[in-house]
Amino acid sequence: MRRPNRDSLQGKVKTTLYDARGHKKAMKSLAILTVFLLIPVAGCITEVEDADSQVEAETPSLDRMNIVAQTLDRDVDQYSEYNVLENSSGQNTLILWAASGCRGCHEWTEMIRESIANGSISNESNIITIQRYPSFDSRESFYEVFGNNSSDQYSPWPVLVPYSSAVAWNAETGEPSTVPLDEAFGNPRTPTLQVLGSNGEIVWENEKYYPDFEVVEEISSII
Repeated sequence: MRRPNRDSLQGKVKTTLYDARGHKKAMKSLAILTVFLLIPVAGCITEVEDADSQVEAETPSLDRMNIVAQTLDRDVDQYSEYNVLENSSGQNTLILWAASGCRGCHEWTEMIRESIANGSISNESNIITIQRYPSFDSRESFYEVFGNNSSDQYSPWPVLVPYSSAVAWNAETGEPSTVPLDEAFGNPRTPTLQVLGSNGEIVWENEKYYPDFEVVEEISSII
């Protein structure tokens, strides 16, 4: 059997060492290249975050707001377009944000109506129901639930049905703002009860899903 040539073995060892050194150099070069590539990316991310912060800072908001929207145009709605603050007579207004299929909205409507009937809430109080999701809750179904006087949830007060593109009005200027109506009022879920002050500020809010007599007492003391 032939023994391996010593020079041949040394050559292989050297080649292996050179390959290893070359590999290390290549890895080092790759690491340096990666760092250089990441530097501009990090800058882009920072710029995007800064841009997002700037957009948030520039998003308009309202401290004092009003609602001007179409109604179901019944006699009790008073007008085909209802201006909440203009018709508040300088008093607070109770707002019920509702949806046709919202059981809590149904029960709150019945509770408020019964509270007016038994005197727990004054029949001279300003109360409105407003359609929360006009983009998919049709006016027809909203009318059948809250506007039809044969419905258990009939609302004998103005019922507003704004367009899905509706904006809040600026209570200070008396003009429409650029702020979407739902955003101006805090994106209320249904049911949500809010009391809008005569100056256009929200002075009270309740998100209990089902009616509560203690809440009715709070409402009566505010409106």
